[in-house]
Amino acid sequence: MMTTDRVILAYVANHPGCGRAQVRRDVVPEASRSTVWRALRRLVDAGKLEVVGEGRATRYRVAGAEAVLAHLLTPAHLRPATRYRREFLRRYRPNESRYLSPADREQLKKAGTPAAASLSDLPGVTYAVRVLEELEIDMSWASSRLEGNSYDHLDTERLVRFAKATEGRPRRDTVMILNHKDAIRYVVGNLDAIEVSAWDLRNIHALLADQLISDRTRLGGLRRLPVAISRSTYSPPEDEPTIREEFDALVRTAARIEDPFEQSFFLLVHIPYLQPFVDVNKRTSRIASVIPLLKADLAPMSFLAIDDHAYIRGILGVYELNDVSLLREAYVNGYVASAERYRHLRPVVIDPAKGGLEYRRFSRSAVRCCVLDWQRFRARQIVRMMDEAGIPTEDRDSLLDHIRLCFRGLTKTNAVLYGLGPGDLAGLEPSDSP
Repeated sequence: MMTTDRVILAYVANHPGCGRAQVRRDVVPEASRSTVWRALRRLVDAGKLEVVGEGRATRYRVAGAEAVLAHLLTPAHLRPATRYRREFLRRYRPNESRYLSPADREQLKKAGTPAAASLSDLPGVTYAVRVLEELEIDMSWASSRLEGNSYDHLDTERLVRFAKATEGRPRRDTVMILNHKDAIRYVVGNLDAIEVSAWDLRNIHALLADQLISDRTRLGGLRRLPVAISRSTYSPPEDEPTIREEFDALVRTAARIEDPFEQSFFLLVHIPYLQPFVDVNKRTSRIASVIPLLKADLAPMSFLAIDDHAYIRGILGVYELNDVSLLREAYVNGYVASAERYRHLRPVVIDPAKGGLEYRRFSRSAVRCCVLDWQRFRARQIVRMMDEAGIPTEDRDSLLDHIRLCFRGLTKTNAVLYGLGPGDLAGLEPSDSP
């Protein structure tokens, strides 16, 4: 932004409703009228100012994120008190209303679409599983950091990967990190079935709040009592019937949103605004926000690179003004900055399956038979081989799955594992047979 534009913007923020002549007189008297007009026009086109009135009566005031920032410059005890507004949720029409502009969504999609190789180099393993290890470390740390957690990223990695708590850290901080890990694993482990539903949001809350709220009956349970929001003039709804009604409306609305980024951002806006749970609402919204992204094979929003102060100010803008502008900026900038981390993924390293360890020779022999004798995967024939080899019944299903995965993953470069050459793979049928 040009220096003149910044000065004008700051002036309008402190003098809402000022006109063009006033801006020129008080800010840049040496500039021509056309120069001042062009500067004001740039700020309007950029969404930083809005116009009120026409002609000589034209007045300017800050808009969007700038309006939120101007509002928050006033100390909390001097800002007007605000209460929950039903119409904020009710006026949102899924797939018609948009919090994210087309340009925002295009930028997010470009940043978050994984490289093609990351999705194809290991058939049978979902993108969500590929990112799980990094995501559970990054997001457990970043989301907890937004709550004032004292763990750093390295300490978090040690705790998440090796269950080694850092000495001197508050127990609450350790529990918070581990709860995030559990919630992320719940999402990834149930990704095929999970939805933006009341059931799944309650489950996520229960996992995140375990051992962090005193009343265990409130784990996943909707709030029954009033709550206060620190550093804000906003008061969420207080009575249980209203909370329940609004929570149901929130879930119904969110579930109908088709664009994964819009749905993700909607959850970040409306779960904290309603405060349906006695605590841990923002954390619940952050974990929930990755569901639509992972289901669409997009990089998750890990919050690793989000500006903490911008995020908090954005939430306050939602609370007190029902304005998503500042939170939207924080979301888009934070996502774009961190998505690259998940676009190019390392090959997955997994614990050897039982079929590849205890039945290593049998598995390789079965794959060899599939190629040389049957030219396809034949489950019944392999079961007969299991009968002849005396393989216990309880091991057969997992062993069959392992052999199927090995067969489907055959390439010219790994055929040597099964005593095969590249030429042996010609003419294989990819489909399974009984």
